[in-house]
Amino acid sequence: MIRAFFLAASCLLPLSAAAQAERPIALPEAYALALARSEAIAISGATYEESLAKADEIFSRVMPHLSLEGSETLQDVPPGASGLFLQRRREQGWVKLHQPLFSGLREFLAYRASKDLGRAAELSLERAKQLLYRDVARAYLDLLTAQDDIRIRQALVAIIENRVGDLKEFRKLGRARASEMLAAESQLASGLAQLESSRADEQVAQFKLAFLTGLDERLVPAPVSQSAGIPPLDAAVAKARARADVQARREESSAAERNVKVASRARWPVIALDANYYFQRPPSFTSDVKWDAAITGSLPLYGGGEIGAQTRQQEARLKAKRASLDEGIRLAELDARSAHRKLTSSIAVTAALDKAAKLAEDNAKAQAEDYRLGQVTNLDVLGSLNVLQQTRLQQNAARIDAYWSRVQLEVAAGVPGGNL
Repeated sequence: MIRAFFLAASCLLPLSAAAQAERPIALPEAYALALARSEAIAISGATYEESLAKADEIFSRVMPHLSLEGSETLQDVPPGASGLFLQRRREQGWVKLHQPLFSGLREFLAYRASKDLGRAAELSLERAKQLLYRDVARAYLDLLTAQDDIRIRQALVAIIENRVGDLKEFRKLGRARASEMLAAESQLASGLAQLESSRADEQVAQFKLAFLTGLDERLVPAPVSQSAGIPPLDAAVAKARARADVQARREESSAAERNVKVASRARWPVIALDANYYFQRPPSFTSDVKWDAAITGSLPLYGGGEIGAQTRQQEARLKAKRASLDEGIRLAELDARSAHRKLTSSIAVTAALDKAAKLAEDNAKAQAEDYRLGQVTNLDVLGSLNVLQQTRLQQNAARIDAYWSRVQLEVAAGVPGGNL
């Protein structure tokens, strides 16, 4: 009986074939599928495209503007009035050119600020992809954990069922007490309840991973292997300081600095060139004039403090962006340090549970042998099996947790799926 349990546990018995067809999947594939269907990524991508279009709009302000103009004027002409000065109907058509010449370089500064914001949006998109990797990894590992738990619990239930059957025979022969029989049946009922709970957890995990990947199949995630070693803390922290969301805040701070200059330079003069080419003019002294051009300039003298107020607004935004950058750096460092410490602890816990699982397995074998010799009771054997199951469950959870801790560290450092 005990040998059968160890064989079943070591081979990780497959789940029931009564379910729908299984579809193997690996974490990279799951992430690629989630990346293609994620609405959050699509929204971030649209924001990035909008920022690029905004930059192009700002740059268009320094380019020449050409337009076709036309007018038709109807007016009352008194009797006897000269047709040269007054016409009942005046038609005119021309091409108009407007070219900004100087405005304190505000458009160029605004364009650069908009490009900074576009870069920030691009970096935010990159960070959104990294966080999506973390979400997919969590759903993937939850499903993997649930399926491993089911296999472990199924193996123990099979062994207890066999033991209950043996005890029924022993009971008929008078070699087993009623309490032993009841204890085995109680543990079997408890094991079946726990198995059903694990199956429910597996279904929920299926729903979550299916939601992310868009696959309408029963998914079977491939096992994950823990990378050897722990990356240096200093390297992880250094990468965290330069991860995408921190760089995005840095770009936003740079854009805020430029916008301060844009607002303050509203006090500078504005100079522009305007030119017109007339292809149709009403009869008058200027009917033969085909074109004209003018350079105009303006210098604001007083506007009720509007420019100063706008400048102070931009300065306040700059302070907020700089504070946000400082906060982002500190949070990134905190994420990296916390994840590194968690990974260190998880690996140590995994090593300890590997040893505990080996000892629990040896103990279960020894208890089975002692029971055969009549030195222990059936309750002792059932207790050793229960300890072995719980230890294996903890061991499996610790391995998954160690992998999850590495994922968190990679995401905290801004290099998910990469090497630190």
